[in-house]
Amino acid sequence: MAILTVARARGPIVNRRTVLRSAGVVAVASLAGCVDAVEEHFTGGLESPVPVEITNEGERSYNISLDATARGQDRQTYEESYTITPGERVAPPHLEGSEQQFRVIRHGDGDEIENLVETGTITEETSLVLITITDDAVDLEIIEDEAEAEQEREAAEGDSNETNGSDGDNATQG
Repeated sequence: MAILTVARARGPIVNRRTVLRSAGVVAVASLAGCVDAVEEHFTGGLESPVPVEITNEGERSYNISLDATARGQDRQTYEESYTITPGERVAPPHLEGSEQQFRVIRHGDGDEIENLVETGTITEETSLVLITITDDAVDLEIIEDEAEAEQEREAAEGDSNETNGSDGDNATQG
């Protein structure tokens, strides 16, 4: 009986060592996989989000669609739709700051108003995307200079303060 007890005592010790060794190998292998995934994620630098601003300077409401497709991958990275009333300024979710083709569609009503489409390229250097809707056109401005982007933002905020009735008028915003 003493022999069986010793054999049983050695059995769990060997298994415990094997289990600890296996756990160590698995932990190291998992860590190596995580490091590879993190390295792959950050290859090419960090992508900063790109703000988008839409302003309707037209006399009527318009339905617009925004979409972006990653270049070379045919993978849609962005899709938004809005109805924008006259004088309204909208700030949709930011775009990824990566190489992608961006498209703005102002939908017509099928009779007197036709669809208008504008396209542009978003890059890692893009700082701001401005979209201006008028009754005759869609203007897509992709700004890559940070100082110019800041000036445009400040100008747009100043314009919106004037149109929102900051001078005491009873203007309404949609």
